[in-house]
Amino acid sequence: MNKLFTLLIATLLVVTACSPSKPAYNGYDGKHEWRAVWIATVNNIDWPSSPGLTSEEQQKELIDYLDLFKRMNFNAVVLQIRPTADAFYVSKYEPWSIHLTGDQNIAPDPMYDPLEFAIKEAHKRGMELHAWLNPYRVAQDTADLSKMSPDHIYHKNPELFVRHGKKLYFDPAFPETREFLVKVIKELVLTYDLDGVHFDDYFYPNNDFDDSLSFSLHPRGYTAEDKMAWRRENLDMVIEMLRDTIKSVKPYVKYGISPYAVWRNLRDDPRGSDTKSYGYTNYDHLHADILLWMEKGWLDYILPQLYFNIGYEAADFNILADWWEDYSAGTPVYGGLGTYRLDSAARIEDWRSADQIRQQALILRGKPAYHGVCYFNARNFRENRLGINEVMEELYPNPALVPPLRGFPVKRPAAPANPKAEISNGEVFITWDAPAAAQEDIHSAKYHVLYGFAEGEKPDFGKGSAILCLNGEGRFVIPRGESETMVYYVSALDRLYNESKPVKVK
Repeated sequence: MNKLFTLLIATLLVVTACSPSKPAYNGYDGKHEWRAVWIATVNNIDWPSSPGLTSEEQQKELIDYLDLFKRMNFNAVVLQIRPTADAFYVSKYEPWSIHLTGDQNIAPDPMYDPLEFAIKEAHKRGMELHAWLNPYRVAQDTADLSKMSPDHIYHKNPELFVRHGKKLYFDPAFPETREFLVKVIKELVLTYDLDGVHFDDYFYPNNDFDDSLSFSLHPRGYTAEDKMAWRRENLDMVIEMLRDTIKSVKPYVKYGISPYAVWRNLRDDPRGSDTKSYGYTNYDHLHADILLWMEKGWLDYILPQLYFNIGYEAADFNILADWWEDYSAGTPVYGGLGTYRLDSAARIEDWRSADQIRQQALILRGKPAYHGVCYFNARNFRENRLGINEVMEELYPNPALVPPLRGFPVKRPAAPANPKAEISNGEVFITWDAPAAAQEDIHSAKYHVLYGFAEGEKPDFGKGSAILCLNGEGRFVIPRGESETMVYYVSALDRLYNESKPVKVK
């Protein structure tokens, strides 16, 4: 393989100017909140804007997104890196994504690794990066299969695949499918400095999936009358296998799933939600028994796609938000909010204003099981659809730390040594001595936080509005005029956002 190409833009420090504290919005002053956005690559929904861009154009578009989300005080991105059994990274198992270069046989030119680039740039900004994969989708249109790379597993093992409508899917029932997914995930987690592995709601496409061949070959004692249960067990096995794979390689990598909003309807199950999503549910149509996965403790977080408006008769946002809290079985919950639905000409009036998203975010903020939100999708913020960016500025006036999740180690990293302020060209640079750390020490400093307090104010490090900046660059920059009336402290964060003792800046 050619030496990886890195553009100049990737080597520059992301100099994030830290601003004075802003007033807290609506009385909220929380220090820990997950604030994330999905960046979709399938069909070039968000990034890259079209297939076949140059490496420099791809990198600039991604940098523009990350800078935008950093300005809005987000602390995580969920990047789709395997949209159709093809890769936005260097893989020995799958070809380059057709949505990246326009051809699965063609690598980026000049050569670079998009996922590696994205991780480094996200971490510079103090942001988590969760790798988003679609487990079973292989092609968006079976009329285009001739464009598939000859090295694709479809050409080697065509018996593992099923056509459903215009799309092509892996058949989840084959042991070879599960084994292949495990290899893909293991390679990914071993190779890249990921914070999380993330799957969305595309499991079985629906209950009319033609898996008669795999059922005849691998019934595992199920009868035809029990076929739906057999399908659910196929998914149960792969969800547990993938979790075991991730945790055996890097236990600190988070494992999460983003299901459709309705597990089952109350009409069909006493544990179901009081909704009327009769033609499409996780359990009965996608065959994903999310409730079981949460009860078994297989997931580090659940991120239901709560893409319905408050008061919607068939699936009320409030009813669904309450259901996921009530049935999460202790699994940390993030709420998926649908900014893509905002439209001045929307049929439902609530979606004609970004205030619907503001209300939803505030509702979830008041629920103990919810640790934050994720917005779909990134392009809406680039467009500032219906003024959504102004809503984000109101909701998130200051940076926040990623909240701790159940089961992960809690340990303070070493505090930054000798933090000091130096003036140069009208700006104040805050730097510190980085302590030596073992490469595999997950509690070594990965990010730093800058707090600011007025002179004479008693420092309160539990106050979110005191956080001025969060990044992974090794320094902070403050305009000189704004720094003269403040007292500053710096703390270190490890990769899990465990925080050291803050140290006063000299």
